[in-house]
Amino acid sequence: MSSPIKILTAFGLLASTALACSLTLDLGTTPVSSPTPQLSGLDHVSTMVMQTLQAFTQQAPTATPTPTVTPTGTPLPTFSAPVLTVSVDTKCYTGPGTTYGLVITVHPGTIAVPVAKETSANYWVIETPNYPGSTCWLSGEYATVTGGTDNLPEVFAPAESAYTLSEPKSLNISCTSQAISSTDEDASLWTVEFRWKNTDPDQTGVRVYRNGRQIATLGAHATSFFDSFHHFHHRFEVTYGVQVFKGFAVSSIVTIEVRHCPGE
Repeated sequence: MSSPIKILTAFGLLASTALACSLTLDLGTTPVSSPTPQLSGLDHVSTMVMQTLQAFTQQAPTATPTPTVTPTGTPLPTFSAPVLTVSVDTKCYTGPGTTYGLVITVHPGTIAVPVAKETSANYWVIETPNYPGSTCWLSGEYATVTGGTDNLPEVFAPAESAYTLSEPKSLNISCTSQAISSTDEDASLWTVEFRWKNTDPDQTGVRVYRNGRQIATLGAHATSFFDSFHHFHHRFEVTYGVQVFKGFAVSSIVTIEVRHCPGE
């Protein structure tokens, strides 16, 4: 039984008792006088019942919850350092064009770091891969740059070539080849002797390149280098290069190709 019903039942019993107690018999002996209006016992009980029910059923006002406000702000922009890759072998020069000296060939898969740009000529100045402290100019024709470039400075073509030292002369190569155990039937081990003649008396070192990548730094006036590597499929020639340097002063990179080794 719900609470309101219990309350009504209780007050019903109370009303019955009150009525029973308040009834009197008038036998004609009491003088008749103007009655003073008063609430009967039943009226008192009814009033109490109504007040009780109102108090019981009245609900306190529900407070409107204050919405939780999560502070939001404008996210700060993030910038990533730019990197450059090429889709085909791309030569990198000392200036924006083939009239400048060749520094290195950048191959697909090589990741270079742009440090400046020449937008009108579509050239990027990059840190020369495997050549610390040096930069070169690379055409954007086959290049893809990712990351922020807005902060890269705009530069202009240098007035003259950066090659200020005399280049090596009389390049010569000899090599031998030996088959190696491999799942690739065309795999072989190449051993190469690369030789040249130095012509600059002021050089302090020599850099050696294979297929556009620097593979060694030798002391001043070095004239030869021995190289050994695995060669596969006979599908490409091997190009060696040599360059002398003194601080930031360098010679051009002089190259020579070898397409076949005895013993293959």
